[in-house]
Amino acid sequence: MKRKSVFKRIAAAAMAAAMAIGFAGCSSSSGTSSASSDGPLTLDKIKANGKLTVATEAAYEPFEYLDGEKIVGYNADLFAKICEDLGVELDYIDLPFQGILAGLEAKKYDVVGATLGITAERAGKYTMTYPIQNGTTVFVKRKNDDSIQSIADMEGKKVGTQTSCYNEADTKKYNEQLIANGGSGYAELLTYDSFPEAFLELKNGRIDLVAQNYASCAAVVKNNPDDYVIVSDASGNAEYVGTDTWVGWAVRPEDTELSEFINSEIHKFKEDGTLAELQTKWFGATTELPEENYIPAE
Repeated sequence: MKRKSVFKRIAAAAMAAAMAIGFAGCSSSSGTSSASSDGPLTLDKIKANGKLTVATEAAYEPFEYLDGEKIVGYNADLFAKICEDLGVELDYIDLPFQGILAGLEAKKYDVVGATLGITAERAGKYTMTYPIQNGTTVFVKRKNDDSIQSIADMEGKKVGTQTSCYNEADTKKYNEQLIANGGSGYAELLTYDSFPEAFLELKNGRIDLVAQNYASCAAVVKNNPDDYVIVSDASGNAEYVGTDTWVGWAVRPEDTELSEFINSEIHKFKEDGTLAELQTKWFGATTELPEENYIPAE
């Protein structure tokens, strides 16, 4: 997962503060949203405007990231196909993640196409689309580490994850579960400012495992097949910890035509093989995704 430089993080924070003060002064350099104050955003309005305006933070490889000045990745490919079917251009905006949902509420763009964990809180404020990937927490080990055959083998291991993310909470809960079952738990749980830092520590043998979401881990393994593997069961299926977590996109709740169209596209991409093709391209493996019961109760 590619992270921004310190300078870009400072700039992002400054922009987020500006958004918090007043979104009215913020606009896309490439255009404006199709939305207006006179009722819900319809597909006809989007077509009349000639584009679908999608906001993201292009710093989360392989979902969305910058290749030069172009936003590329799994989400970018999906939105390109959605816009092709809708007959409009894709107006892709790169923004700091802080405040990006507030911008949706302020109708600065049509949809938030960043990689959003689908939570009960978000689903209470926005329409969360069908999941586009699995974000449940898994563990990655060094490929040649035969001491770890399943997630039951975490006793006495050094585990790393990124600070202040849900993967950290899931990893702590699993450690508590190991101890509650009579084990000793991890030798140590270390947190890092970024996942690339944690994976470097894993590669160099300073820790034994990294805990992150499945989709990102699948991409890491795809790009580093000689270094890492996801900890799996005897059948070769990834072993998950914590609450099942799916990732998707956010649409304003009143814009039902748009959310229903996006969901119909995701469903179509499952049926015609597009989703499997893009999952293989970006993550090296396919994932079964639900169309119901994907929003947690709390």
